[in-house]
Amino acid sequence: MKRCPECRRDYYDETLLYCLDDGTALLEGPSSGAGDLRTAILSGDDFPDEAKTQPLVSSTGGSSRSETTTGRIPAAHRSKTWIGVIVAIVIAVAAGLGFVIYKYRGTTGTAPLSIKLEKVTTQGKTSAAAISPDGKYAVYNVDDGGAQSLWTKQIATASNVQIIPPAQGVEYSSIRFSPDGNFVTFRRRDPATNFFAVFQTPALGGAQKKIAHDVDSAVTYSPDGKSIAYLRGNAPEMGESVLLIANTDGTGERILAKRRRPETFPWWSAGGAVAWSPSGRTIAAVIGGSASGSGLMQVVEVDVNDGSLRQITAEGWYEISHLSWLPDESGLLVMGAEKASDFYTQQIALISYPSGDRRRITADFNNYRAMNLTSDGKILAAVQRTRLSNIWIAPNADASRAFQVKAGGTNQEGTDGLSWAPDGRIVFYSKASGNDDIWIMNGDGSNVKQLTVDAGTNYGLKVTPDGKYIIFTSERAGQPNIWRIDMDGGNPKQLTFGTSEYGITATP
Repeated sequence: MKRCPECRRDYYDETLLYCLDDGTALLEGPSSGAGDLRTAILSGDDFPDEAKTQPLVSSTGGSSRSETTTGRIPAAHRSKTWIGVIVAIVIAVAAGLGFVIYKYRGTTGTAPLSIKLEKVTTQGKTSAAAISPDGKYAVYNVDDGGAQSLWTKQIATASNVQIIPPAQGVEYSSIRFSPDGNFVTFRRRDPATNFFAVFQTPALGGAQKKIAHDVDSAVTYSPDGKSIAYLRGNAPEMGESVLLIANTDGTGERILAKRRRPETFPWWSAGGAVAWSPSGRTIAAVIGGSASGSGLMQVVEVDVNDGSLRQITAEGWYEISHLSWLPDESGLLVMGAEKASDFYTQQIALISYPSGDRRRITADFNNYRAMNLTSDGKILAAVQRTRLSNIWIAPNADASRAFQVKAGGTNQEGTDGLSWAPDGRIVFYSKASGNDDIWIMNGDGSNVKQLTVDAGTNYGLKVTPDGKYIIFTSERAGQPNIWRIDMDGGNPKQLTFGTSEYGITATP
């Protein structure tokens, strides 16, 4: 195996000398470490990178937990829960969250964006962050063993000040600066409640002021800084969701638009899926589901005067978690998953306005969360999640005797499907080919072979108990369906023909 020292992509083709992504000379074998996951800032020529490391099963020490996964969780079930068990075969996953800033130029037209990444934090404990309108300050959370705090960093001098001390069980998310840069708005959830409330505090520290309760998105400010907008789910009635407008102090709250399932505002995304336009006339929002039951999400603009909706996106998305307008209103940055197979590797795209044409900005194996722009649109702050996975065997389910049989690096190996075959071989999911595919190897890690080749997106696999077939979810027909192949990858057969099918298992 060879690895690119820059992008850390792994290659099984020993004849390759250079990375197919960036042209860097390849090195032999992957690193055994979890890598450097951190927060960064994206600038006019690049985009960000950052991460929070939480080893699950690792040979390098730290906390450990055995995990297996059975595939992506459909849009209708947003818990995104991993099934954690100690079994004879496990995946060692080092997961990282980090804050980054990208500086870029050329946001309009058809030419590719030129972007540059700057890392802002390196402690690996950040999951929510924002950049000030002038690009001089960043605010981010730090999680130390479940005790979260908020910090402000002056980017030019790299100096930090804690603006909210750590508190056990308190959760901060959806951080935003006020348009004048003087205040920071964020959602806070305390241990005693399941609801997030919106608070505001001075950017350099001071008293916290509660301005709204039960808020299910980041707030977005009107251009004049006098109003805010946000989402609330299951309101006023269960199954309904509303887009609300209020004064910046929380008074005068009113409903601008209301939706009922299945065509709802997807409030469970809990990100920043509302964005007030620079002109102030509309608010970009996300609607989910449709009368046909496709479950895809679309970006719409809501008229501030009458609450009417107009669709912006030309294509549906599996998941949209964040929106941000470009300052000249020529488009929106959209963070999310274009299809179900992108759920754990959500990326950033540019949606032209008003045409709705889509163009990717990031294209890697990382998972982006939380983003916002400076007022001039030249710097984008984001949080990046990186997962490095390896496959281990634990004899007699004894984790203390576990040994590694496969080093997957950033290829996500086993994270979306891992199964013993009755003959002792291991079938696993991997992105080593650059796509979502199914692979097989001997129990000692030798004789690695790709089973699905040029066959779309494949994941969520299981080996049938008789050892004859591999059953799995595939999107090769255009939507997630259940398929079957022989153990050598031959004779593919589609078994289901619905619109969104996952979580397969087989009777004994």
